[in-house]
Amino acid sequence: MSDMLGYAASCAVLASFLMRTMVPLRLVAILSNVLFAAFGYIQNIHPVLFLHMVLLPINVWRLFAVPQAVHGYGRFNVIPLTTSAVARTCALWIAVGLLATCASVLAYMAVANPHHV
Repeated sequence: MSDMLGYAASCAVLASFLMRTMVPLRLVAILSNVLFAAFGYIQNIHPVLFLHMVLLPINVWRLFAVPQAVHGYGRFNVIPLTTSAVARTCALWIAVGLLATCASVLAYMAVANPHHV
């Protein structure tokens, strides 16, 4: 059962690489994050679980950022960014990723070993 979950997650990642537009790509990436997080949890593969728990909020945020990126730029999906804007965005999502990782570690500890929390 868990192997099928891993294969489904892998297929979702492969499908995301085949997408030509951003919204379907993000939706499939979110699906792969959920599937891989579940797979990592079931198989006790902590690096996989943590990675996809960090990537999930990033993909959700990027999904909602797509309409703003496309608006006003026509066919080109590019927004001119300054270095400080990129640095702020990166810092924000590193912080979100760290918080998501901490939350997932605490949730895992609470489920796996309720006596240690």
